[in-house]
Amino acid sequence: MRDICAALDMSPGALYRYFDSKEAIIAAMIEADRTRMEKIFASIPFDTPFPQVVDQMITLTLEGFVDDSLLVLFNQINAEGAVNPKIAEALRIHYGVMTDRMELLIRRAQERKEVDADIKPRDAAIFMMATFDGLCPRSAFDPAIKWRKLARVFTGLILKALGSAPLEGKGGKA
Repeated sequence: MRDICAALDMSPGALYRYFDSKEAIIAAMIEADRTRMEKIFASIPFDTPFPQVVDQMITLTLEGFVDDSLLVLFNQINAEGAVNPKIAEALRIHYGVMTDRMELLIRRAQERKEVDADIKPRDAAIFMMATFDGLCPRSAFDPAIKWRKLARVFTGLILKALGSAPLEGKGGKA
């Protein structure tokens, strides 16, 4: 709770005037993130080439972490989901919606022959999200990992794994 209050620049008392429980606070934060991410997905035009889709998704997602202290909060929310069934359900809904959106983008790319037709879009979407989600928290405790710089490497590796063209002018190199 201390980290949530610090991130929101509120005292616990002020925060509990708006929410009746820790679960309600965390669920509202998850919902706010889902709303932000859905706006990102909606902002990408249907005909955007897949390498640019991946690059835009990574860039816009990283912009949501205005400072690295939010990574600690991200870690704590996910850890809470491992032990709290209410938070676990909120996270399942959140990740389910995000996976659905990413799966659709991959299917569109397959229709345009930008992604290998043998790739299973749902599995690829889950893999992409889980890999990215693993990189961000690791950087919260390992200062040698510069996750914003590694975003280019991540993009290049994902594109290569999906049989897509590299991102022009960037090549997925840090």
